[in-house]
Amino acid sequence: MKKKLATLLLTSSLLASTMIAPIAASADELQNKIEQQESKLEAIQSEVLSAQQTLTAVQAEISAAESRSNELLESRITTQDEVTTLAEEIEKLEIIIEKREEQLQEQARSVQVNGSNTNYINFVFASESLTDLVARVEVVTTMVSANKSLVEQQISDKEAVTDKKVASEEKLEEIIGMSTELEQLKADLHIKKIEEESAIAALNAEQSTVQADRDKFIAQKEEADRRAAEEAAAIAAAEAAAIAAAEEAARVAAIAVEEVAEVETVATTSRNVAAPAVTAPQQSAPTETVAQAPATTPESTPAPTPAPAPSHSGDLIGEAYKYLGVPYVWGGKTPAGFDCSGFTSYVFRQAYGMEIGSWTGAQENLGTKISVSQAQPGDLLFWGSAGSTYHVAIYLGGGSYIHAPYEGRTVEVNTISNFTPQFAVRVN
Repeated sequence: MKKKLATLLLTSSLLASTMIAPIAASADELQNKIEQQESKLEAIQSEVLSAQQTLTAVQAEISAAESRSNELLESRITTQDEVTTLAEEIEKLEIIIEKREEQLQEQARSVQVNGSNTNYINFVFASESLTDLVARVEVVTTMVSANKSLVEQQISDKEAVTDKKVASEEKLEEIIGMSTELEQLKADLHIKKIEEESAIAALNAEQSTVQADRDKFIAQKEEADRRAAEEAAAIAAAEAAAIAAAEEAARVAAIAVEEVAEVETVATTSRNVAAPAVTAPQQSAPTETVAQAPATTPESTPAPTPAPAPSHSGDLIGEAYKYLGVPYVWGGKTPAGFDCSGFTSYVFRQAYGMEIGSWTGAQENLGTKISVSQAQPGDLLFWGSAGSTYHVAIYLGGGSYIHAPYEGRTVEVNTISNFTPQFAVRVN
């Protein structure tokens, strides 16, 4: 009987091991997947930190560039004032030179007609005394010296005009160089910032995916642990029931043996009494049915909705006029403040739904290059040579354009005669 009981207990243990082993294996596999996702998250978070540090450095460069921009803009304003002053000085000198030139030409004509040299000599020799002679010589010397000084001053002023014109041209070239440097700096930093922000966005997206996978595996492991606990509890209950049934069977069998012994004793004394056959009831071990979990089917992912096409409508010129008076801000792209290319970019986006880029280098390649004389209202005007432009405006027609000029000014209308562009572009 003890052997049957041991066999029953061993069978129950084997059944428990058979049922729990697959669940334990599944839990271990899920734990490995969770650890793999944790490792991926750590690597991604390290990359995100590195990218954020790089972006912080880029933003620091942008701040430094803005400071440099303000310095360049202040220098440009000062230089423009110097150019204006030089132009006024040149104009005044040219007037003086012109008058002096007329005076010298008149004296030259007088010498040719009247023979001034002879007149000077006759004037000296007409002296009546030594004192008169000395006085006349001094008068002639003064007149000759005055003419000489006049000629020397004329030469000096002409040289000064030449020098001032050269200085003015150098200042203008300096302005263009500073503006080109500023525009290129803005473009480079804009691209660098976009690259770093895109890298961080991609890493964040990947991090979200890995976190979602990790959370899914954690949920699956928790479910596996719950099922394992339930299965273990069920098996423990089944084992307890089997042991109780075995003990009950043993008790019943013992009673039956006693009854058989008693009957055999009675049969010895009385051969006429037949001993009844006693059959021990057989107890079948309880069986347990394990329900299989229903197969799961992955949810279908809905197809993405295509983005609506941009609306190409609106009045470009009317849109541009809305922002008259908006202050100039280097790198500005909103009505809170514009720089030249930020203004044109915003107006085209609002009027036509078009993206034309946020610096002059991108905008000059958007369409057909034409001469300024061929420009029509709505065309873009550019200052500087192709590939090295430093300013852009929207042509209004009639020799006028609207633009965001420079620091300290606001969006305004100006004329080609005041500030002449080098070429125009008709946006396709």
